[in-house]
Amino acid sequence: MLHELFLLLSGNPSPLLTANGLLKSFPLVSPSERALLDNFSNLGHLHISLRRACSSITTSHPSTIARAVASGIETHHLQRFRTRILAVEESILKRQTGIVDGYDIVSLAKVMSGFDGWDRILRYLSDLVEAIAPSKEKDGVHMSGAEIINRLRKDIYTGYPSLEEASLHLLEIAETAWLREISTWVLYGRLPSSSTYGSSSPSTDFFITEVEGDVVQNPGGEEEMGVLKEYTINKRLLPGFVTAQTASSIVFIGRALSMIRLRGGLAATNESTAAVASPEMTLLPMHLTFLQSLKSPLTPQKLTNAIAAIRLSLSRHTLQTLLPAEKVLDAIHVLREFFLLGRGEFALNLIEQSSERVRNRWRRPGALKAPTGGVLIKEGEVSAILTRTWGVLSSLQGEEVIDERLDTARDLLFLSLYQPPASTPGKKSGDSFKDILVGVPISLNFHLSWPLELFLQPTDLEDYDSIFAYLIAVRKAQMRLQSLWQGRRQPVQTHVTKEERISRKAVFREREAKERKIWATASVTIFFLETLVSYWQGEVIESAFKSLVDIVSPPQATADDDDEDEGDIWRHTSTMLSSSSRPSIDEATLQDIDHDQKQQDPESLMRAHYAYLVSIRRNLFMEDIVFAPLIKNLLQQCDVMAGGIERLRHRYTIQDLDVQNLMMGDEESARQAVLERCRGVTALLKQLMGRLHRIDEEREEWDDGRGEGAKVDRLLMRMDLGNLDA
Repeated sequence: MLHELFLLLSGNPSPLLTANGLLKSFPLVSPSERALLDNFSNLGHLHISLRRACSSITTSHPSTIARAVASGIETHHLQRFRTRILAVEESILKRQTGIVDGYDIVSLAKVMSGFDGWDRILRYLSDLVEAIAPSKEKDGVHMSGAEIINRLRKDIYTGYPSLEEASLHLLEIAETAWLREISTWVLYGRLPSSSTYGSSSPSTDFFITEVEGDVVQNPGGEEEMGVLKEYTINKRLLPGFVTAQTASSIVFIGRALSMIRLRGGLAATNESTAAVASPEMTLLPMHLTFLQSLKSPLTPQKLTNAIAAIRLSLSRHTLQTLLPAEKVLDAIHVLREFFLLGRGEFALNLIEQSSERVRNRWRRPGALKAPTGGVLIKEGEVSAILTRTWGVLSSLQGEEVIDERLDTARDLLFLSLYQPPASTPGKKSGDSFKDILVGVPISLNFHLSWPLELFLQPTDLEDYDSIFAYLIAVRKAQMRLQSLWQGRRQPVQTHVTKEERISRKAVFREREAKERKIWATASVTIFFLETLVSYWQGEVIESAFKSLVDIVSPPQATADDDDEDEGDIWRHTSTMLSSSSRPSIDEATLQDIDHDQKQQDPESLMRAHYAYLVSIRRNLFMEDIVFAPLIKNLLQQCDVMAGGIERLRHRYTIQDLDVQNLMMGDEESARQAVLERCRGVTALLKQLMGRLHRIDEEREEWDDGRGEGAKVDRLLMRMDLGNLDA
């Protein structure tokens, strides 16, 4: 009976070796022995089911972490159980006291005592495997590696020492598998692949996923080098102990290494003959040391420190050489001057050229009409607007003046018809303004090239384009209304009699009296737009830009740095970190390094630049779901109102040419139509002012000390529009 019992415990799947089979073979057993046999049977079946489930997971589960955990259960915990079976069996065969009584009687209770605690362990492992098993899919989604890690981290605190030991061991296996995938990315810049049946498909556990980017070519353009990828974070695959900042740093490190591998390092910059073709190989020993310092269970702070050390090392030895601060400064100055309209003459001439292009398009005989009633504009016509603008700006500089920033902008910027990016579904808050400049949606594009790709991302340029469309739309409406005053002077009359001059003055005074409301509305609207533009450029954009420049600018050496410069600090720290096989990264030292390096660390610059764009969009009120639609409606109504005023002026010109007929029958109806538009503009101005007051109140309620609420308050103090009902 004992032989069959141990075969049952060891996992023999024979149907004869069951508790019922043993009872039939040995019917003269007591009820207590029957209960013990049931317990043995449960242990045996748990063992059998665990072996089968683990085998299924290790051969078919898409998660590398799940396969590693299942393999750990099979090779360690179930093997320990089988070893325990052999140990109990050996003690019986050796007739050890405590388990074998007199007359070679072996008590089932004493045999069972040899397996104390294993019922709890096997049931815990069975529940874990059942949750991981591919057959337990939820909505067609397997349990991810991150979910397995999160569960194991919770299982540590069950209160049972045996279960804590088991979960800690499995957690170490899971986190080691996860770190292997991380190391593939942060050491080589390659996404980890699944190893199921030799597959090279991307790992289903890794939280970074790729998005197709641009085709990368050699500088000569003859030979294709590869496809540049963009990467996003899948939060579902992110373990709970990984902070958002650490995840962002991991993405940055791998993305930078991937770009360097595709772009060819320093050779592609044409600035140095010393190419860094494989920076991951030269820095790999040090970076591997940082990862080896991590012990399970992983803590957020230790992981953050290790990743930060790798990031700073990569920045110090490679990225700062590829992308010096001067290049970043040049790029953000170009973006500031042209996308954010820091160069006023650019906005002025671009609006003039686009308006002239649209007028010429309408005048052309047989102009191609769009289904919506507008005019179809071709790609070449859009690009020609910017080309003519560059020509005007160059002529304003003079032959002896060299404007390097303007030359850089001519090389990097181009205007095109707007095509929504496939990688970012949904509209940004400034996209609805893209059709205001020329009547169809257009984009101002930035030719993103190496090595600026280390600092700028396509999503950043989409933000710049949205902000540009928003700002240029407001400036266009402002200029359109201001142009109305150019033709408002009454023509000087010559060769007319005194009576005719008096009669015409009376007509002019009557017109002015009837149009006072029209010109008052246009004037207050111009004041509103001018004040808004001035606030945006001075208080919002320029203030944020100065802060960004301070961050990007290289740190200046001071007298306090005589004892040990930045390079000495880094060399000392690098030596300390690589002096042992598994060092612990000192947090204070790491913070000192980050303090010295933060102004030139590309990832820190990326974060500062991202915060800069977020701040600008927020303080331009682009993200406000009430203000943005209201101001677009205002711009459209201003355009209609200005068109009505111009048509009314044209009517007056025709009337004034006819001395005998000073009035036309439909003049009053035309004037009333313009007045109706003025009332609509006035109503929108009231709503916008009300919304600004509300924004000021809301920001004062939750302002965190950054003073953003005060900025809106300063805008409101400037905007005294008086009585809009007058």
